[in-house]
This record gives sequence, C-alpha cells and structure tokens, in this order.
Amino acid sequence: MLDLDHDMQAVFYCSDFAMRFKRLRAGVEDLVLQGIIGVTDAEALEGHASTVSRTLQCPATVDMRPDDVLQLLEAAPQLGMAEGERFRVLDVPERINDGAEQVVLLGSAWS
Repeated sequence: MLDLDHDMQAVFYCSDFAMRFKRLRAGVEDLVLQGIIGVTDAEALEGHASTVSRTLQCPATVDMRPDDVLQLLEAAPQLGMAEGERFRVLDVPERINDGAEQVVLLGSAWS
C-alpha cells in the first residue's frame, strides 16, 4: 500500500532533489518545507519577448498562499541562489499530478 506522505518525502522531496525553505506568513508560525525549484518560460509583448520565472514544486499538503514569503535555508550556487534569499508566492498554487503536488510562481521579495 502506498503511503503518500512518506513516499513523496522519501522519493521526490529528499535532499537529492529538493531544497529546504521556511514559509513566512504574518500571524502564523513559520513552516519548514522542502521543494524543487524550477523555471517556466512565458511570452510577452505578442511573442516579441520571453521571460523566465522561478517556480517551486512541493507536496499539496503544504499550505501555500499568494503573498507568502519563502526563505531559502541553504545555498544553491548552481542556481545562483544564496542562503537566506527570499521569494514571494505570486499566485494561487496550481495542483498537478492528480492533486498530490502543487506548483507556485515565485517572484523576488524585498525584506
């Protein structure tokens, strides 16, 4: 029998693939989570320009909302990210993989 919580953590969100973040939200206790950083391309200006945005994929059991701040708890030099760097969740998470996981769009967060 599958144990979704255990299997997701052991297989997909272990330290081999995922990075640790702290979710910061006013009035709520901080939450440590693991997620996989990715990028998404988007076209702009009627296809004359494209942009790249960071995304975070994590289990759908993590309560994530727009305007949450995620602080990176370890450096990822291969991705150009320093320990302590902060990101803001820009939109409502999109559920993927039969709803077991979610992807959120990340933007820069200033302090």
